[in-house]
Amino acid sequence: MTDFRALVRDVPDFPSPGILFRDITPLLADPEAFRAAVFAMAAPYRGLGLSKVLGIEARGFMLGAAVA
Repeated sequence: MTDFRALVRDVPDFPSPGILFRDITPLLADPEAFRAAVFAMAAPYRGLGLSKVLGIEARGFMLGAAVA
């Protein structure tokens, strides 16, 4: 299994003081890790007959579309 945390960058105090932003750009830039992340997110739901995937907020849009 890929260590996805190593591909998520912490950006402290963004967009304002006290907020810790998790930047997934390094994960998106690594095709093999991105594929593994999508597979890992979808794995628990395979075979359940689901017909919709909901992706909330910006990261959800990108990852939800890939999972779908």
